Amino acid sequence: MRVCFFTENFYKGGLDTFLINLFNAWPEKSDDLTLLCNATHPGLDIIEAKVIRPVHIKRYNQDFVSKLAHGQNASKYFSYFAIRAFFVLLQYLILFPWYVLRLTIYFLRSDFDRLMVVNGGYPASLLCRSSMIAWRLSGKHRYGILNFHNSSTLPSKFLGVFEWFIDILVEWSSEKIISVSRNCINSISNRRVFTDATKLDYIYNGIQDPVNSTGIDKNTIGETIDNRYCLLLATYEPRKGHTYLLEAFKDVVNEFPDVLLKIYGDGKDYEKQQVEDVVKRLSMEKNVSLNGFTTDASSLIANATVLVVSSQAYESFGLTIIEAMAYGVPVVTTDVGGIPEVLEGSGAGFVCSRNNHLEFSDAVKRILSDPSLSLKLGKAGRQTFESRFTADKMACDYRRLME
Repeated sequence: MRVCFFTENFYKGGLDTFLINLFNAWPEKSDDLTLLCNATHPGLDIIEAKVIRPVHIKRYNQDFVSKLAHGQNASKYFSYFAIRAFFVLLQYLILFPWYVLRLTIYFLRSDFDRLMVVNGGYPASLLCRSSMIAWRLSGKHRYGILNFHNSSTLPSKFLGVFEWFIDILVEWSSEKIISVSRNCINSISNRRVFTDATKLDYIYNGIQDPVNSTGIDKNTIGETIDNRYCLLLATYEPRKGHTYLLEAFKDVVNEFPDVLLKIYGDGKDYEKQQVEDVVKRLSMEKNVSLNGFTTDASSLIANATVLVVSSQAYESFGLTIIEAMAYGVPVVTTDVGGIPEVLEGSGAGFVCSRNNHLEFSDAVKRILSDPSLSLKLGKAGRQTFESRFTADKMACDYRRLME
């Protein structure tokens, strides 16, 4: 089976981890896998370095001019907002037909048997949706899956008619529409075309067992805590809740003045600066370490006392949560999107209100003050990981769909 995975991505992070784990755990070694990705994606080198099975990685660039959508071609003569407004006006009338035509021709000339489009959210990338439509229009009538990883959003009234038309084409062209949690797949039902769709389903994300490559004894998971720090791994987007977390951590520091919060993630310079400004406002420079994207997340998680997830919106799953479970690290999260679903029945940590940072800080303090509780949460998380969230289980589920 020749399988094409199509994506457009402009951030390092969760989608890269998903693809790496999916490829490495793919159950049928004779399948020929190809990843089509925008050449501007900063995480492509990481994917290439970490994928251990043969995967053809093909880059596309100026054919689709999607950089324009993100203001990346803006010059000193045009503001980002002017270019963005121009793009919004023209994307449906010019770029969308061009994307579909260009991709239809590409798929006609290809020898792929299956297509899986990996979209960051929905609607998210217009190019990703166009590729799903083009696959069907290419006339091969072979199985195509649309996969999305963040909660669906509603279009503005101004764009409603255009989005409704594209939704019709996406629903028609997809054999299955798969997301990563019940919460996330249910969110697309808010768009009227998908309200009664029978093609909707979800497959939980999974990761390869990180403990296998560390030499850690699985029977002693969570028993040794040498470093006292809390850890957040997230892009510096406002929806990740850095301000909420820092306000909660200020309360933690009042009781545990030596505790450290380590933050790692990709992001734009102005986003990082906003977080740094909050740290200074709260006078927590000694307790908070702000860092860029790291390729050594596993080591950071394995040695953390608590993994914190402070998201405020559009969080469909949370891959770092299941990695923390694998290492026996307790988790404290907000009640956003699919996060409570991941922790449901796991006993691996605490879910707190996104509107109550003091509830969040109290949960962190409980873990810091009670090693026996920390151990109990860690072992429960490890058991949940083994039963529900392995990469082997996830990859088999996707492969089975394509059969």
